[in-house]
Amino acid sequence: MSSARNILPLMARQLGKSSSISRTIVNGNGNGNGNGNGINMIMRRSWNSKAKPPPTKLTDLEQYKAEKKAAKERRTQMYAFNTKRKEGESSRRDSTKKYHNRNQFRNWHDELAKRELFLDREARRKGLKWNIKVAAMIERIPIITPDKPDWEMDYLNLFAELQRYDNVRYPKELKMADPMEFEILTEEELLAQLPEGFTPAPRVTEADKSGDVQTLNRKLNTRVYLSIKPNEDEGWMLPTASINIDKKETFLEGAKRATQMVAGESLELFCPSNCPMGVSAVEYTEEERKANGDSFFGEKTFYMRIQYDDGDVEESSAGKMNDWGWLTRDEMVDKVSGNDDAATFYKYML
Repeated sequence: MSSARNILPLMARQLGKSSSISRTIVNGNGNGNGNGNGINMIMRRSWNSKAKPPPTKLTDLEQYKAEKKAAKERRTQMYAFNTKRKEGESSRRDSTKKYHNRNQFRNWHDELAKRELFLDREARRKGLKWNIKVAAMIERIPIITPDKPDWEMDYLNLFAELQRYDNVRYPKELKMADPMEFEILTEEELLAQLPEGFTPAPRVTEADKSGDVQTLNRKLNTRVYLSIKPNEDEGWMLPTASINIDKKETFLEGAKRATQMVAGESLELFCPSNCPMGVSAVEYTEEERKANGDSFFGEKTFYMRIQYDDGDVEESSAGKMNDWGWLTRDEMVDKVSGNDDAATFYKYML
């Protein structure tokens, strides 16, 4: 009990209380019975000292108006600050909305799907069939890596330099290489270390410089597709042929036959799948319908992806075309730019 009486006055002094409160703590209720009422007083005073002051009550209408005016000024200042901040963001950030490309594709595809469903219903209503065709997407995959922009080269050089400081430095007794002794070489310095007389193949070929599109030795850093222009009346397209339904010809067999009609049999091709990449539906005009014996409502073309492996186009077969070439996706879209539907279709499919 004596130790408790020595501690309690110390607690009272730390709380900044008067000596009378100290006596009350020691003696409890003042008669020295030590029943703990003094400790309860400390707890109550400590709790009250941390409590928040009661909210100020409005006394008159003028005070109410003044507070409303001050709140309105704060909102006005915050609005001006946010407006200024957003104006600054437009100069340093890309203003393109998120998912812009995806939404643009969705809008185009949804409208196309609705139109093709409508054409299917019209064909069934008129009791006419579709003329089924297949188009061969013969692609030569890239031979070299894509060109890196200047900002990416600067980033790679900086990243290689910073990696020197992240590697572990081993004790010299282990005779391990010190990361700080590594030499970071640029692309020009690496080329200078090649053996004498060795010259790397150019990334830009003579066909790229001359504009020759009837060769595979062009646009080595991207994909090119075999494209044809059958005659003056028809535009550029992929090799296409009608499916022989009577012989139960598959899409893949029809695509190979369409390729042989255009390029001969010298091309060695690889077919990743029997499933088409896409399909397009076109309704015949009255003249086209009569030319096909009034038996077809229109034509549906299924596109098969086929990869080039070896060989080349035979001039005897390609010479029958008005024009042909190995075109990139952008070049193919530019060739059919007069037809907006075909241009958008090739843009998303190729």
